[in-house]
Amino acid sequence: MSTAWDDELADLRAVYLREARGRIDDLDRALDLLARDGSDPRALLELRRGFHALTGSGATYGMPAVSALALEAERRCTAVGSGPAVASDLKSWRETVTGLRREFAAADPRAAPAPEAPARGVERPAPSILVVEEDAAEREALVRALGQESFAVRATAGLDGAVAALGPRLPDALIVDAAGDQGAAFALVERLRAQPGGDRPVVLVLGRHGGVLDRVEAIHCGADGHFTKPVDVLALVRRLRFLLDREGAEAPRILSVDDDPQQAAFLRTVLASAGYEFRAIDDPGHLESELAAFRPDLVLMDVLLPGVSGYDLVRSLRQDERHATLPVIVLTTQGELDARIEAARAGGDEHLVKPVSPALLLSTVAARVERGRFLRLLVERDGLTGLLTHTTLLERARGVVAKKRRDPDRQASWVMIDLDRFKAVNDDHGHPTGDQVLVRLAGLLRARLRQADVVGRYGGEEFAVVLEDLTAEEAARLVERLRADFAGIEHRSREGASFRATFSAGLASLQDGESVSAWVHAADRALYAAKAGGRNRIVTGPARR
Repeated sequence: MSTAWDDELADLRAVYLREARGRIDDLDRALDLLARDGSDPRALLELRRGFHALTGSGATYGMPAVSALALEAERRCTAVGSGPAVASDLKSWRETVTGLRREFAAADPRAAPAPEAPARGVERPAPSILVVEEDAAEREALVRALGQESFAVRATAGLDGAVAALGPRLPDALIVDAAGDQGAAFALVERLRAQPGGDRPVVLVLGRHGGVLDRVEAIHCGADGHFTKPVDVLALVRRLRFLLDREGAEAPRILSVDDDPQQAAFLRTVLASAGYEFRAIDDPGHLESELAAFRPDLVLMDVLLPGVSGYDLVRSLRQDERHATLPVIVLTTQGELDARIEAARAGGDEHLVKPVSPALLLSTVAARVERGRFLRLLVERDGLTGLLTHTTLLERARGVVAKKRRDPDRQASWVMIDLDRFKAVNDDHGHPTGDQVLVRLAGLLRARLRQADVVGRYGGEEFAVVLEDLTAEEAARLVERLRADFAGIEHRSREGASFRATFSAGLASLQDGESVSAWVHAADRALYAAKAGGRNRIVTGPARR
């Protein structure tokens, strides 16, 4: 059966074959230079890079003989090292070039259109969750915790009513208790998966035992995760949020560092066909700026690059804590154990040997992107509220400031939010109840604000929001609605006491040339004014020069 990328690969193969003559001519020129001076390091490097490119691309386009010929020649270049090329080396390379020319001459090239860019992700409404839990207390705890996260929650007491509760419109997620009748619970999951569109919902299974075999059985029946009872609700919500966000998130961004345009075209075609956003750079000197601008979810790193080793670039990435969790896949023509060891020592997460099959490339990229995003979630998100941490919040704000410097007409507001008399909430109702209030506010912010808005926990009971492309007046009206909505929420302590909570907020618009610290300080001053003015109100700071 034809895959999604077959036609595009056929077109790219035509371009590859059409440009092959230029590649062979470049090899001949390098050999001519070496014939005059066998110690010319630049000529030897160009020769090695030329063979390296063909090693990685030949079999990709259905020409394994090209990869085999080029690989042997590349190895001979590596063996020569910095020493002089002797007559036997030149003879061997000439024979290889003749063989390559013969392989390319047997093909019939045709034109190729440029691959299309992948579609961007779109926002989704509040996810719907179906909870199937027999124990009334545990069911209530789950419903309450999920409701605080602003999920649309339905619950049923037993497996018998779960089938009817699924209904014609499947939920976005199913949480099912398998502690009692495990067979019936697994049968429910299998029934869900068998329905049209049943592969889409996230399924989490709850059980009394959390051993490896229990988790494996849950996975085999179609579950995405297994949690042991009594359930760590925060961990469950965190995992659920990640799995749901994975479906609605923007297309993963893949950055390739490779100076071979044919290899980059191959990667673009395969990855774009699977919905990835792809960008390639051929100059390693641009890596740092592209990391900041493109913010990739994964890097594909070629080993042989102009002026620098790909291994050294990976090492430099790992020295920067901002990229500690960024997955890196090393691409090389060397499949020996030494090459794999070198990739691991440099900090690479995977080692793929070129030419790599599209199926292997996609499966490896998908697995590493998902794991990388989950690790980044753990690092960048506050454990209690699931919002951005203080450090990540400021990092995102720096990006907004940078955009303002490039485009002075852009508008952005920093909103500092502080819960009123929060110490009294903890003193009167206990810290666990105070945590519930924080989670409830976080869930409201997440539900009411846009997916693109930057929302974080600044520290303690303070939250911060960065709103872009809104005037100060529009931002203030939005925050006022949030204030009114939160003030109307009824909270309940573990002892059953009912109470309400409020927050105050200070808002500051980003000024031309202003730093992040000055911007935050202006919002802080407005927040203090709101507190001094009686709390439970919004104050917008004055314009600043």
